Amino acid sequence: MHRFTNDYSEGAAPEILEALIRTNDEQTPGYGDDAHCAHAADLIRAATKQPDAYVRFVPGGTVANMLAISALTEDFEGPICAADAHPTIHETGAIEACGRRLLATDDPFGILTPDAAELTYQHMTATGCHTTRPAMIYFSNTTEYGHVYTRAEFDALCDWAASHELAVYVDGARMASAMTAAGGDLDIEHIAARADAFTLGGTKNGMLFGEALVVSPRSARGMRAIDRIPYLTKRAGAMTAKGRLMGVMYEAAFDPAKANEAGDVPYWAYARRANACAVRLAEGLARAGFEPYINTNGNQQFFWATPAQAEALVDTLGCETMIAEDPTGAGRVVVRFVTSWATTEGHVDEAVAYAQTLV
Repeated sequence: MHRFTNDYSEGAAPEILEALIRTNDEQTPGYGDDAHCAHAADLIRAATKQPDAYVRFVPGGTVANMLAISALTEDFEGPICAADAHPTIHETGAIEACGRRLLATDDPFGILTPDAAELTYQHMTATGCHTTRPAMIYFSNTTEYGHVYTRAEFDALCDWAASHELAVYVDGARMASAMTAAGGDLDIEHIAARADAFTLGGTKNGMLFGEALVVSPRSARGMRAIDRIPYLTKRAGAMTAKGRLMGVMYEAAFDPAKANEAGDVPYWAYARRANACAVRLAEGLARAGFEPYINTNGNQQFFWATPAQAEALVDTLGCETMIAEDPTGAGRVVVRFVTSWATTEGHVDEAVAYAQTLV
């Protein structure tokens, strides 16, 4: 039975593999200084309508966050982020190991808000040089719990950050899911026009590995970050000798010649398909009697389950469980289902049929 553990369980989408095989015998310069990376960067600049943006391909999401945060801050500064943000709960102190303290708000569900950010900002600046100075905000889209930011929410964060002269960084490990979620009103061009830096994740969207870190030269912090990133990348051990592999994959993912009838290049098409399967799964689980933990149109879905149901879902469908306080007092746990580019409607319907046997 198909497993819903994460969106990187499979290898790579067919277009990505075809491109890697087709270019396999080519000889190119190392460390990303090749024509494929250059072309892929140009395709990303075109897709985001940012012709002057700096693009660096790195192997994973954690190192992308390390690089962006280290480059945008000084060693006595840190990012304001939600308590459930990826760096605070899933990166084993990677940011702190770079000498940067995470300045967490009390926002729930990993959704950063200006009001909570303001409280953290005031707390961290009240005693001047005796506390870590906020220099940026960090949030991911989608969030750890699948929230897709609206344009109004995004603009409110950017406006607040601008009023405090803070940089804005959007972790886009699942950016493709956020940008193609049904009902969403925030697009990548708008994010690119306002954020100082963001990523376009490949690992969780049909590629073997890779994240595209995009930095704007509009601000002084952005310019300084662009100058620092190559050195920080090398120091972090993330300057991949065969960096051209990421260039080849992003070339294929953003190739206009590979756009479908709806106009989506593979990068967006993969995510749109995963989202559609996730929504179908959520609707089926709800009909079966499972209660949603949070409502989202992204490729992560979260539902309450009894411990026995959760154990069965983990064993049979590969789901992951998350600890949360059950408002009913019944001791339920949260189960996460994740779809990917490889998930089909048949996989979803089979999973729903199995879940119905547990109710």
